[in-house]
Amino acid sequence: MNHYDSPEPIILSVDEDAEVSIADLSEHIADILDFDGYIVFDSNKPDGQHKKTACNKKLRDLCGDFKFTPIQEGLKETCQWFIANYDSARK
Repeated sequence: MNHYDSPEPIILSVDEDAEVSIADLSEHIADILDFDGYIVFDSNKPDGQHKKTACNKKLRDLCGDFKFTPIQEGLKETCQWFIANYDSARK
C-alpha cells in the first residue's frame, strides 16, 4: 500500500457476512470485561443508519492474502489494552 498511486479510494471494510451489529458488539465487550449488569439501549433515540455495506474487493485484489483480525480477537486485544492503559489513557 506504500506505493498505491491511484486517485480512486480504497475501502477498508469487512466482508458483508462478517458484519456485526452494535448490540452484538456491546454484548461481546460486556462478556470480555465480565460485565454482569444490564446493557440499555435508548429506544427514544433514532436508530440511525441500519447498515452500510461496503465492498472491499479492490483492497483484497491489491493485498492478496490479507486477513482481517476476527472481531472477537480484536475486541479482546482492545479491551486488554484499555485495562492495562486505563490510568494513562485519555479519560
